[in-house]
Amino acid sequence: MKQIFLYASLAVMALAAAATGTAPEPCSGTVLLTGMSNFQVRQADSQTFVEFDFVGLHDICLADHSEVTGTVAGHLVQRTAANGDLNLSFNEILSYGGGTLGYRGEASLTGGNWRSQVMTVGAGTGSLAGIRGQGTFWFTGPTSLADVIYYVYVP
Repeated sequence: MKQIFLYASLAVMALAAAATGTAPEPCSGTVLLTGMSNFQVRQADSQTFVEFDFVGLHDICLADHSEVTGTVAGHLVQRTAANGDLNLSFNEILSYGGGTLGYRGEASLTGGNWRSQVMTVGAGTGSLAGIRGQGTFWFTGPTSLADVIYYVYVP
């Protein structure tokens, strides 16, 4: 199911790029979680589930090639196995300049191998309308992440 979602997302980005005649543009950014709430931890067999709401700051590149920092609010769920392997997923809404843009991310750590993907969800609103993107992310600290997202700007 995850592979189908990834391939469908790639196809949508390719169509958007073809429609605008522009190639996806890479944007290196950071995410800083500044607050967490509704923190829940539960055990199921040998697995630990952690879930919480978060707020923070997230960089985004705009069509004019400027990089700005928006505010985010979202929800994260993480499952950790007894051997340390984990899966996590999050949904967030980024707000900037009166507009909003949704993101969805997933990651796994299996035997020391980190895999992640993040992508925009929906068309965005206001100043963030028409922005599509996907990329990868990784942790740089307990509440900070870095990402590289390839954006396509659809007028």
